[in-house]
Amino acid sequence: MRRVLPLALLSAACSLRPWTPSVSVAYWGEPVPPPRAMPLPSAATVSERWRLPTEDPWGRYSKVTLLTSLDSMAPDSELPDVRDLEVVREAADAAHHVAQTALPKGVLWLVDLRGAASVAFGATLSLRAAAPVSPVLTFNNWPDASGMVPAEETLAGCVQFAPKLDRPAGGAADALERHPVFMLDSWRLAYRDDEVDEDTYDNRYGLGAADLPSPEALREAGISRVMYVVEDLDDTDKEEDDLNGIFLAYQAHGIGIYMVDLKWLRGLERDTSWPRAFVGRAMWVRPRVTILSSPWFYQRSLGGFGGFRARPIHVGPSSPGGRSGGGGGG
Repeated sequence: MRRVLPLALLSAACSLRPWTPSVSVAYWGEPVPPPRAMPLPSAATVSERWRLPTEDPWGRYSKVTLLTSLDSMAPDSELPDVRDLEVVREAADAAHHVAQTALPKGVLWLVDLRGAASVAFGATLSLRAAAPVSPVLTFNNWPDASGMVPAEETLAGCVQFAPKLDRPAGGAADALERHPVFMLDSWRLAYRDDEVDEDTYDNRYGLGAADLPSPEALREAGISRVMYVVEDLDDTDKEEDDLNGIFLAYQAHGIGIYMVDLKWLRGLERDTSWPRAFVGRAMWVRPRVTILSSPWFYQRSLGGFGGFRARPIHVGPSSPGGRSGGGGGG
């Protein structure tokens, strides 16, 4: 299995900089909740629940890769009850506060929390907001008993939460009124310094330029700002590595990047002035070396970073998957 850093080494956390969402969730996040028995719907049922209408201009980006794993699960599989996670409750509460405001137009929301919390945010915002919201799934891996990251936690979020999907009336004007919310999983690039052997299924993955709207597509949709949501700015000071190049391209086309956390969103009031709220939240993204450009990252990932494995899986008490034993320790 992968090498786990001793707890004592956390005092040298500065060596892990930049502190991206994946570093924060791996070293300071809550433990993955224990698995529980729950009705497991079919992949088709959950996919239909999250499938944006064909008229929705953001539907082309939504992925059902993770959802398809439901049909490969053993009958006695269990999933973690993600409602036990404090960050999931905080994400839903943050979305409730955002929904009370007049949602800012011309904004792409990128919610980079642990997957279940991102799902809670997207689903809650779609249910509570008066304006139409397009929640977009970006999850591109599978759970596995020997998985590097707990994809079953994100899957559980997709099973336990459901969005409200408004059918667009059609036309360019309607597309401009929709509020795209892309839900990302901060587990996707976790454990960057851990070594992985052949017995571990490396189910991490990175998002590429094709997974998110291009600068041209955003401009065409009238979007000039990206709201990048992380769990806690005290633990996160940079965008995730796979977003660096994408954000640089956005900046080059005059699209501003704004970085906020759940605490900030939970402080929003019904009469929030978004032009004022944006002041002081802008981040300037600089080119930097990322783990995706490092050959050492792939050499350590002997389990096959970003690979796919289609086989029956079992997630339960005897095979917790990923870091189900707990976070906060590398």
